[in-house]
Amino acid sequence: MGTQYIAILLVCFAVTLVGSVSTAYQLYHIVKSDAKARALKHPKFWGLLAINGNNASGLLPYLIARRNYPIINASKEYQTELEQRKKRILVSLLFTAAGAIGMASFIFLI
Repeated sequence: MGTQYIAILLVCFAVTLVGSVSTAYQLYHIVKSDAKARALKHPKFWGLLAINGNNASGLLPYLIARRNYPIINASKEYQTELEQRKKRILVSLLFTAAGAIGMASFIFLI
């Protein structure tokens, strides 16, 4: 019966990992497209900076820097992409939470 717990624990770990990677990917694209819409230089750099670090320490400098740049290029495509990415990041966070809850519950059962 111990191998079943380990298998379930590995599945929960995989779900958590997929959710975490997907969250970082979606956050990168949200920040990159927002930086493009605000005409900031080097939007890919800002996207990478946003996903870097723990406790959103990379996102904070971007949020401070973007205050000085109003949205210039707010096209319809930008708005629809932003809404889609927001929904995807919510699903990714749900995957991360479900996997983490599953891992925690099975760790306590073993």
